[in-house]
Amino acid sequence: MTQPQPGQPIPPIPQGPLNAPVHGPRLPGPPGPQPPFGAPHRLFRPTLPVTHTDYVMFWRTPAWRWWRPVVALVLTLVLGLLVATVLYAISVGIDAAAGRIDPLSPDYDPFDITALGFLANNLGLASLIVIAALVSSALFSQRAGFLASVVGRMRWGWLGRCVLIILPIWLVFFALDTWLSLRAGVDFDLAVNPDTGLLIIGILLTTPLQAAGEEFGFRGVFNRAVASFFRNGRAGLVAGAVVSSLLFAAAHGAGDVWLNVFYLWFGFATCYVTWRTGGLEAAIAMHVVNNMLAEVVVPFSDIGDMFNRQAGTAGPEILIMMVAVGLASALIGWQAGRRGIQVTSAPGESMALAQAAPPTGMPSPYPDQQAPHPIRQTTGTAQPVPATGQLPTGALPMPPQPPMFPKPQPPQPGPRPQPQPGPETPPGPPRTASLDGLAPLFNPRPWESP
Repeated sequence: MTQPQPGQPIPPIPQGPLNAPVHGPRLPGPPGPQPPFGAPHRLFRPTLPVTHTDYVMFWRTPAWRWWRPVVALVLTLVLGLLVATVLYAISVGIDAAAGRIDPLSPDYDPFDITALGFLANNLGLASLIVIAALVSSALFSQRAGFLASVVGRMRWGWLGRCVLIILPIWLVFFALDTWLSLRAGVDFDLAVNPDTGLLIIGILLTTPLQAAGEEFGFRGVFNRAVASFFRNGRAGLVAGAVVSSLLFAAAHGAGDVWLNVFYLWFGFATCYVTWRTGGLEAAIAMHVVNNMLAEVVVPFSDIGDMFNRQAGTAGPEILIMMVAVGLASALIGWQAGRRGIQVTSAPGESMALAQAAPPTGMPSPYPDQQAPHPIRQTTGTAQPVPATGQLPTGALPMPPQPPMFPKPQPPQPGPRPQPQPGPETPPGPPRTASLDGLAPLFNPRPWESP
């Protein structure tokens, strides 16, 4: 660029566009129209609770939709019945081939169960563990560990402690029940039979899985699916306990009033300890101990009438076991509080807070709030996060947008740059010059000399 000569007018400085950025060039954005800040967005809804939630309401997340629990209930029922029917049909075929039963005989009773039929029934109920895990991961995008407890895994130490709490109570009450039965003249008629060895091994291997499968199905899937329809946690807890306990009693197919009362009481008790402890461990322990002690005499008796639950099968003596169930539930709740067992968790909270946090250097649009990040709800309205830092149910944080015009960086500390020599800033004399090279005193501006 040429320098203007003395006396020549200075040309005007060319002006840029009127909409030029103030602090710097415009940052390139993604192609296409972008939603405004705070607009509702249907992507990246957390599938895990973003606030501390108990076990029963764990499926009520920002990604919840009404059809998910409906499909979960239908799939669990259909797949459970299908697997149980196939396994029982296989056992009937094996028994028929061995000549133990004749399914084509007119006097054949399908409820006259055999040893293989009993084990097939146990395996069919145990399959609910796998079915429940598949339903939880496929429909709610939660891994199977969160179906066991709110911490995302089975707490085996707590499960063992629950067994130690329950077992002494059950032993005392079972001994009392047996003594009362003997006083009433009941003949157990115990003896070793050809199926004794098979039943002993089968009960030890399959009965714990059968009890756990019922808990995963009824206290896990059914309880959570029904409770998720309610925004209020207390209402969901009550509704889930009532419906799952009714289904649990109906699944046993009992025609006796006392048995149905016991099944309902047992269902409510296991729902309570599940909510009180934040997982299925206590309910599984109670179910396993009850079934294992009830089947102690099964290998040494005729099990043909084992599933006979018609009217008159039980009586008021069932109240003894109901007292045992209530006492065990109270002790488990007390131990859970004393040992500080975790009953709620918010595994999606970190994801929600990360999405709500503004980028580095961006001022918050809500400076008057302690948690100054807007959120998006499923209804499309934006609300601020409360001061407690918890997100409302069904809400998803809005990821902040980058600044339109970035501010210039402030000057960094350090040595300031020196001006470069030019027509208006002539160079000074060198700092290390000899006496012969110095300019005379009467000529202070040597660069103007001819």
